[in-house]
Order: sequence, then structure tokens, then C-alpha cells
Amino acid sequence: MGCDVMEGSNRITVCLVLCLILSGCISSAPVVEEGENTADEPPAVEAEAVPEWAATSHNGTQLSRTSMSQGPYIAYFSAPWCSHCEATLDTYDHVIPEGKMMVFSQDDDPDFSNMSTWHETTETNLNRSINRPFMLMPEFSNEMGVKSIPHVAFINEQGYVFQTEVGKRTNQTMIGEIWNATLSATFNETTGWS
Repeated sequence: MGCDVMEGSNRITVCLVLCLILSGCISSAPVVEEGENTADEPPAVEAEAVPEWAATSHNGTQLSRTSMSQGPYIAYFSAPWCSHCEATLDTYDHVIPEGKMMVFSQDDDPDFSNMSTWHETTETNLNRSINRPFMLMPEFSNEMGVKSIPHVAFINEQGYVFQTEVGKRTNQTMIGEIWNATLSATFNETTGWS
């Protein structure tokens, strides 16, 4: 009897510890690690146009698809609770020019709706300033097909998604190559990408 009680107590303790450890990793949007890519390859003849979007950033700046139409940019989708996504955000922030990276939260949970808090926490965790707009955009994330985070869409000057990267990315050279390709990428409905 004593062994049975002790064994049951150990099982409960192990279950509680596992629940505590895993509680920060459970969300409706799975996190994808480096090397994994759940996104489709860049389209051969078709291209996905970015839907209309408009948002107010953490610092009160009004941004929209129209305001970003003067050139390529990237849409970085993540969530405030995803602290292990910060290495990817940090890498993109080092490569993508200022004014060309929008940070969107895909999480509609009210507990994570304060974009100023997310911005400040990210700066604290990375121990440096991040001069990017942080915006709450779960609807836009759904329209863009975000299923796993981090999720990054490279958008060309015409407003088409040139390439999508999903999962942890820390290779600045690779990101720079994709960005440079996006700068010159054009889409023609007849001939495709050039």
C-alpha cells in the first residue's frame, strides 16, 4: 500500500512538472524550428497578392498596404508569448533595412494584445533597440495563411508574396539573399516571376 501511494504521488508530480514546462509552448500557432519549412516553395506561375491591411503600430504610427507600396518589404508574423522566436526576429532585424519590416502579432488573445509591451519585452530580451512597428493583426495573419510561427512573407514592390520562410532562421546571409532577390522580383500573370 505504501509503495502504491508513493508511486502515484511520483506520477502526479511528474505530470505537474511537465504541464508547467510545456505551458509556455502551447498555442494555436505551432512554432517551427530552424531547418523546418512548412511553407510552399515560391510559386512558378501564380503569385499570391497581399490582401489589404491597415493597422496602428505600438508607437501610434498608421501603416497600411498602400503606405508600403513604394517598394518591397517583409511581413514578420509571430506572437508576444513566443520568446524563442526572438532569435529569428533579431536576425531579420539585422538584415532588413529600416522601414522595410513590419512585425505582426497573429495571436488574438486579449492577454497578449498590448503591442507596446511586446515591443519593450523584445528590446529587453535582445538587450538592444528594435526600430520596427509592432502591430496586432490576427485577421491579416489568417488571410496570409499563417499556421506556424515565426512566419515571414517577402513581398515585392507589386504587392505579391515572392517567398515565404517559416520557422527559426538565424542565417543572415540566406535572409540577405532572399531580400536581394525580392528587390528585383517582378511578377507577370502570363510569364510568371522574373
